Amino acid sequence: MMFTRLRRQFRAEPARYHHRANPSRHIVPLLLAIGLSFIIGLSEIHPAHAETADGLPETDTVTYDQVLGDPDNIELSYRYAISQIRKADLLGASATLDRLILLAPKEPNIRALRAIVLYRLDNLREAEKEFADLLTLDLDPALRSGIERYAAELDRRDQQTRMSLLTSIGYQYDTNRAGAPEAGQVRTFLGTFDLEGEGREEDDHSMTGLIRLGIEHDLATQNRNTLFGSLTAYGADQFQLDDFDTVDLGAQAGGRFEFGAVFLTPTINYDHLFLGGDSYVDSIGTSLRADLRVNDPINLWIKGDMTWIDYDNTEMYPTGDLQSGGDVGITVGADFYIGTDQRLTVSATHHGFNSDQDWESFVGERLNINHTWLIGGGAFLLTDLFGEYDNYDMADPITGETERDDWIYRARLTLGVPVQTLFGAEEWPTLLDGLTLSVYGEYYRAESNITNYEYENARGGLTISKRWEF
Repeated sequence: MMFTRLRRQFRAEPARYHHRANPSRHIVPLLLAIGLSFIIGLSEIHPAHAETADGLPETDTVTYDQVLGDPDNIELSYRYAISQIRKADLLGASATLDRLILLAPKEPNIRALRAIVLYRLDNLREAEKEFADLLTLDLDPALRSGIERYAAELDRRDQQTRMSLLTSIGYQYDTNRAGAPEAGQVRTFLGTFDLEGEGREEDDHSMTGLIRLGIEHDLATQNRNTLFGSLTAYGADQFQLDDFDTVDLGAQAGGRFEFGAVFLTPTINYDHLFLGGDSYVDSIGTSLRADLRVNDPINLWIKGDMTWIDYDNTEMYPTGDLQSGGDVGITVGADFYIGTDQRLTVSATHHGFNSDQDWESFVGERLNINHTWLIGGGAFLLTDLFGEYDNYDMADPITGETERDDWIYRARLTLGVPVQTLFGAEEWPTLLDGLTLSVYGEYYRAESNITNYEYENARGGLTISKRWEF
């Protein structure tokens, strides 16, 4: 919510910079084209041993009718069990594999597949014993890779306290970094004026960096209760528009507590934003989320948020403090798990921002659609669609017109691929394990009944990141 407010501030007060030609607008579609090329080429990266996102061998889908037609065909039933796992029918896969164990008790790949099912059914003690035995045997390379990952995750689960460190560096391009009005004009109660030089659309490039330290601690209880926290630092150094150099420092603490079929997750967040070297925004907020797993493919949730956002006056935004206020919202959503490698999340939010100034206060409705796809080979594709309508409490004093109405839209696509997968390397240095290249593109558009607040920005970039766990 805070960055939606920041975008409004950027539109309200034009940036002080000089307009120049915009020859680089082709960069965003170029980055998206690279991303699509990655998706098309992923299937050819590991022809020797294709692998799904869960470390399962690549096979054709097998139906129950096929198994009934040839019930003693062990290979066919083995492939049927893989098909069941991909459809999230874990209990069915468990029954199929139990029957296969009786038919072929010494077949290591059947034992390996059964161990993965045990892990996913949370039968961790038996799964751990099977993993240890299986890693001494000759396995299908894809199954071995999956079991090694599961075994490592089990080792981490046994740790009461777990820590992680994420680092990332990248490049980003924006077609309209400052959010200048699309019309190239500003309307006031005195009339409409052209923006010449200052305040016009300006593209820019930036180098970005991120570091995040996270910690989790399991409480000594029978239920799955966990405390967590994180510290995050993000920076963006603009090539031209130094007034928009960004440093963002954040902290979060919370817990996840199990109450039967319901999980409660309370959190508290703090964020401090520096813009152009000046302290610009302080925000502190709290939230409470409740999750109810209806069945394997569906999870329902509801979340309440309260955030206080405090703007500072700066040389660039001398009246920034007029925007300070509190944002309160409630979101309801549902997660739909599609097989073992896709998740679709749909959520709707009602929130209101209450400022001391009525022309900065509004009530908004928001719709989010998010899709996560684990492509295979460690690659992933994230899609985010966002739409919001905001109705302000009173007329904008700058224009003297009727109350303000904004419509905001955003679409974002992110593709991540492990560098090892890109090189098609079977052997890889341990130090570089998990190194991931991501490419992303985003389109953001704000429409309003007051043209001062209408603008659009296309953004593209790439990052290379590495995560350590200890």
